[in-house]
Amino acid sequence: MIRKYVYTICLLFGLLVKGFGQECGPMSIGDAERLYEIGRFEEGIRLLRGCLDSKAMNFDEKVQAFRLISMSYLAMDSIEMADKHIVQLLLLKNNFEADIRDPDRFRTAVGHVRSRMRANLTSSVSKKAERIELAPATMQIISDEDIIKRGYTDLQQLFNDIPGFDISLTSGLSYAVMYQRGYRSAANTDRTLLLIDGVENNEMWSNAAFISRQYPLSNIKRVEIIYGPASTIYGANAFTGVVNVITKTAEDYFDQDAINQPSNDEKSRYLLTGQAGIANGGNHFGDATFSAKNKDLFVAITARRFKGHDTDLSSFPDWDGQWQSDYFGANNYFNRFSANYSPELAAQYATYDPQGELFTTSADGSLLVPTARAISLADSLDQSLYHQGYGNFSHKFSDIVNDNYISAKVNFGDIKIGLDYQYWSEGAGPDYTDLYYALNSDLSKWEVRQHNYYVRYDRNLFNRLSFSHFTYFRTSDFGKNTVTTRYYGFANGGLGFVDLMQGDMPYFRPNYYSQQSKQFRMENRFNYTINEKMDLNMGVEIRNGLLQGDYVNATVPDPITHGVASDSIAGGNYYSILDLGVYGQLSYQNEAKKLNISAGGRLDNNRINSIYGYGSVFNPRVTAIYYPGRFIFKAIYSEAFLDASVYNKFAISSARLINNPTLEPERVKNRELSARYLLSSKTSLEIAYYNASYNNILGTVNVDTMGISTTQYQAIGQSHLQGIQLSGQYEFNKQIDLYANATWANPKSIRNVDGAERKIRVGDIADLSANVGINLSLMEDKLNVNLRANFVGDKPVGSNTTISASPYTKTPGYLLINGSLTYKMLRQASLQLSGTNLTDRFYYSPGVRAASGIQSSRVPQMGRVIMAKLLFNVGN
Repeated sequence: MIRKYVYTICLLFGLLVKGFGQECGPMSIGDAERLYEIGRFEEGIRLLRGCLDSKAMNFDEKVQAFRLISMSYLAMDSIEMADKHIVQLLLLKNNFEADIRDPDRFRTAVGHVRSRMRANLTSSVSKKAERIELAPATMQIISDEDIIKRGYTDLQQLFNDIPGFDISLTSGLSYAVMYQRGYRSAANTDRTLLLIDGVENNEMWSNAAFISRQYPLSNIKRVEIIYGPASTIYGANAFTGVVNVITKTAEDYFDQDAINQPSNDEKSRYLLTGQAGIANGGNHFGDATFSAKNKDLFVAITARRFKGHDTDLSSFPDWDGQWQSDYFGANNYFNRFSANYSPELAAQYATYDPQGELFTTSADGSLLVPTARAISLADSLDQSLYHQGYGNFSHKFSDIVNDNYISAKVNFGDIKIGLDYQYWSEGAGPDYTDLYYALNSDLSKWEVRQHNYYVRYDRNLFNRLSFSHFTYFRTSDFGKNTVTTRYYGFANGGLGFVDLMQGDMPYFRPNYYSQQSKQFRMENRFNYTINEKMDLNMGVEIRNGLLQGDYVNATVPDPITHGVASDSIAGGNYYSILDLGVYGQLSYQNEAKKLNISAGGRLDNNRINSIYGYGSVFNPRVTAIYYPGRFIFKAIYSEAFLDASVYNKFAISSARLINNPTLEPERVKNRELSARYLLSSKTSLEIAYYNASYNNILGTVNVDTMGISTTQYQAIGQSHLQGIQLSGQYEFNKQIDLYANATWANPKSIRNVDGAERKIRVGDIADLSANVGINLSLMEDKLNVNLRANFVGDKPVGSNTTISASPYTKTPGYLLINGSLTYKMLRQASLQLSGTNLTDRFYYSPGVRAASGIQSSRVPQMGRVIMAKLLFNVGN
């Protein structure tokens, strides 16, 4: 006891001798440690505060100072002040880890504050934690609270309420195709990178992100949407933006506010959360997550199932199963069957029709033309065989939906292991018209299956150096019943005049498709804190995949067993693809001057079978962020590239007989300016202007091979896209909040017309769109009312646009009203009524691909849909 008093007196005397001229550094940290140990908490805080205010400490000393101040406040039961200084500690060093010798109360407090701060942090932009409002990109965040209050039923729905997306909801091959920032791709959502917890979900063979009804909502913490190129961090296919779906962790499922009850962390805890619903028309779904936690072990298992059918299009002309030759144009048979006269052709016709009942010569002798009997016979055969259908299946339109998803993840300390499996099967009929295809779901549907397995390891190696290892293996394929069934008739060009004279009959022929691909990816990333103002983020990534080149086709199910690939593929139908990437980003943050600057770049190298590939590509990115007062100004320059898909490089078709394994990547240079006014965390206004130049855009050109005219994919196009995004939110009070956003777009494509370059409008992109929503919390938060409106302007198509084959000049705009009512019956359960298109507005969505008549040019959309849901949350 005497020694303790002597020690205390000596310590205080030493501090007194230092007086006003105290030295700040390791000695002051040591003195504060000793003051903490003897319970002189206020004196230790004053000592450290003085050193911090004098700015005499280096980075490591500041970290220790904030640690000791926080521990001292906790010891004095001053929780609010402790939290405040832990926030400062984590802002200074976001990967801070409490020492095992630190008090349990402090370690728990750090975890609690970190959990709260993560709501305002993102790692989707730079692959390191940074404040959302200061991240070097334009972003939109949809939280789990937004998802619940707005009554979303599937992941795709939330994109209708945010700026910068044009959506073609056809319920066809890919359900919805989303074009980000005015880039209208050929067929799929293949220019936006979709991530689930950082794992790429774009299907490998086509780059397509199939965002349908298969993704569960009960386990989503938030969805982060990044606008603009992001190849500096993500590589090849983060071309127009990134969507990162972040799922919930133990901190989200279980109450971490246990500073005063550390024993809670020792208990085994479990929770079952989810929702289930049924809509008018019979569509129903359910998803649920079971999570459990014991000490450092966390397990979560999530499942989802959606069943039903999409809009019944059987009453509309393109899908009504009717057949008239005039649908293909006036005098269709005559025009299709007529041919320039030649003695050789006349002799050939005579061998098939010696009596001349089916063909004759035109009055001027220049053409061989069909007779009236030939036209009548062709029309009669077309009608008869068309209405007969195929096998046991009728020709009546149907669009059945069967989407499934299951995932599991385990966290133990620094290690995270996860897997997921998704399978969806949906009718493909809406993408086509009944003049060419049988649109029954059994005859035209698309199935996709994907598996993902991943391991992540995050660790602080040294005081300033953190390390992250991320490995995953994924596979994707088309289900064995993926099929389209085409009708080969005389009127639609499936059969010709010679076929008629030879006695051939019209017929349906199914074509089953298969592709199988797999890929291994490994990434090692380091973040080094140089000092409190600078850090360096570096990474090395390797991907090695075995991807199928062309479809395997068959006329019976399971083509991978029974089918064959194209005869023109030399050397096999699988390609070994090796991608190497090295990236780095140097960041400078000067809080005193309110200035952040970052500069980075990534070098990618690609090889296919050690022969093909795009070689090496470098993409830079530079950003400057100035944030005086409540304003945040951002200036961004970024470049990106899109590697053409394996499908584009190697697949062929009846109209495209030559592949192109040496396709060059598409490139973009993007310039962006934004300004944001931030009044509070829930009240802000932001405007962003982007200007992007694209080249090497993929397109088909006519080529000649061995005397045969065909098409081939080549990198030929250019586009210039610019636009403005405006978004804001306002919280009137705790009961009422409002959001609104708008998008203006002016996308132009540069085409060669009559030997001269000319800018034409990109089709299927609206000049103007806007969204607004209001949320009311009533009855002491037991009742929530949400109402939203989506305005979409006219979308130009047809001549003078990139969708020149469309018979229309525009897809008319529309205004939709959506909403939800949520009543919290118990702490564990809520009832919800959610509705889309509440005014039952009739409107169209643009078709996909060329929208030329073979593919539908525009697709009628669902009317009013009301869904009743049960939301539950049960556990200990």
